Amino acid sequence: MAPKRSNQKKSSSGSKQKNLEYDDHEEIISGPLNLAIAKKPFKNPKYSSPKKSKNLKQVLALEKAQELALDIPTYQNIECPPSVLPQKKYCDITGLDAKYTDPKTSLRYHNAEIYQFIRTLGVPNVQTYLASRNAAVVLK
Repeated sequence: MAPKRSNQKKSSSGSKQKNLEYDDHEEIISGPLNLAIAKKPFKNPKYSSPKKSKNLKQVLALEKAQELALDIPTYQNIECPPSVLPQKKYCDITGLDAKYTDPKTSLRYHNAEIYQFIRTLGVPNVQTYLASRNAAVVLK
């Protein structure tokens, strides 16, 4: 809320003296304070905005434009050996991480509740689940 003005009349010479202000450079500024030109000591003059990173699409476009030798690795020609870590196994029923494998049906499952569900499945259903992960085995 704006401050209230007093009803007292000011002399014309006194009002000019009160409107004059001094800033840090000892220059006289008349009229209201302009925040666009006022010095802001809370800003660090040495601050620079962080460098913006490029997304993969931009990097690939720049690499296509440059003609580099074939032995220089880029995002488009990186070759790496296969991973040494074992392949992750997922539950055939839920798709969650499979910690266990049923020895009778070789279905992978996440917890005991799913194991009980697997025990109730018939042979055709088990073969359907195995076929979904390309591990179809003929069960007897």
